[in-house]
Amino acid sequence: MGSVKPAGLSLVLLLFLVYIADSYPNRDLSNMGCDECTLKRNTVFSKDSPIYQCMGCCFSRAYPTPLKSMKTMTVQKNITSEATCCVAKHSYETVVADIPVRNHTECHCSTCYFHKI
Repeated sequence: MGSVKPAGLSLVLLLFLVYIADSYPNRDLSNMGCDECTLKRNTVFSKDSPIYQCMGCCFSRAYPTPLKSMKTMTVQKNITSEATCCVAKHSYETVVADIPVRNHTECHCSTCYFHKI
């Protein structure tokens, strides 16, 4: 009878862990808080006519720099990162309050040319 308590405690602990694992969300949380790359209305410039611009997140990752690549670097970095940004596939220029603005018509994830500081 003395071994029933440890077995019962182990069973309760196992059921609790199964409950936690089952209630954990089955979603990709890597980009939580950032919508996917899409056209969104720019509220600042959309006073007279709607202006749409690309906004959202795309792919980015960081990984250890391979030794072969590190040997060719003038300034060696242990971490290498690569990313794509949400950019306009097509756009045209329009003028809003004497300010030239790009009105985007289609978005996609592509090479980052301008980085936010």
